Amino acid sequence: MAVASTAPAGLSADPWLSSVLGRPAWKVDANLPDVVSVLSKVSSGRGFFYTRVPTNDVVTLKRLQDAGFRVIDTTITLEATRDSVAGAAPKNVRFAVPEDRAAVAAVAGSSFEWSRLHLDPAIPTTLADRSRIDWASNFFLGQRGDAMVVAEDSGEIAAFLQLLGPTAGILTIDLIAVRRSSRRLGLGAACISFAAQNIVGTDRLRVGTQVANVGSLRFYEHLGFSVAASEYVLHLHRA
Repeated sequence: MAVASTAPAGLSADPWLSSVLGRPAWKVDANLPDVVSVLSKVSSGRGFFYTRVPTNDVVTLKRLQDAGFRVIDTTITLEATRDSVAGAAPKNVRFAVPEDRAAVAAVAGSSFEWSRLHLDPAIPTTLADRSRIDWASNFFLGQRGDAMVVAEDSGEIAAFLQLLGPTAGILTIDLIAVRRSSRRLGLGAACISFAAQNIVGTDRLRVGTQVANVGSLRFYEHLGFSVAASEYVLHLHRA
């Protein structure tokens, strides 16, 4: 579903998320002084709205909660130096090729449970799963990501790592997944190590994960990542 390209200052239409959810979706500037008034100016005030707030900004958090927003998750941003994660990657790890699209989509559609869309009880799991499929598939369409690494298990793609950058030396992990039956084999770590070794211009790596996803936090800490920032993620559904 497309949304109008013009919007009041402080609101940005999110066409991709609108198409996933089947209704208008908007990113909201958390610093808007009169959120309710601005939201009423688009889609007759209906749709899905989201924003982020630093965890130390409790004044803004309260103002948004008073406007009807609810905290869905807390995102933790972690960073690591290239050298701390660049180990020897096994031979079953490589850059993705166009023929990998279907296999990557299959992993993406069945491997997530902690994303902000999966955590939101107002969003069906089928739509949350579809968002991950579309996200990963958009790499092969040239619409999202600058690089992708895949890892195989028993000759089949079992993990992928979608990346942005590097920008100013920072390589950002945009999306990472390992199919459930192939976890605890080191595939996720191998993908990250491969990327750190083989993507030119990488000095540091950055990733965001959910505080609810304790396993993910432990995984990144084990690889040498450390916490750099934290934000509340807030959603508002208006029928």
